[in-house]
Amino acid sequence: MELRQEIYTHDKFTESDQFWSPESEDYAAASQLIGAMRAGWRLALPRVSARQIWNSGSRPRTVYEFTLMRGSQLMIMPVLSNPFIERYIIQNDIRIIYDISADSTVTPE
Repeated sequence: MELRQEIYTHDKFTESDQFWSPESEDYAAASQLIGAMRAGWRLALPRVSARQIWNSGSRPRTVYEFTLMRGSQLMIMPVLSNPFIERYIIQNDIRIIYDISADSTVTPE
């Protein structure tokens, strides 16, 4: 009997669009960025801002702020870092501008 291993890719995960609104969530997931791109949103600039947030003061997470546009509309979508987002930034030659301000955000778990 041969066992077949399914390879999990982002294609399966993003088959259905995931929508994001700044009124409902502080941060978007990669799937929500993909959903916005499928809905016609595009990068306004070939760069993103990056900042650190701290979970309970000891676990930093990177948040990338994508500036998106569709027609004359602009939207800033803060997306939590993950391997897909890191790969997307590299593959699309997107410049990262790091926020190194002293006032870091601490979020409780």
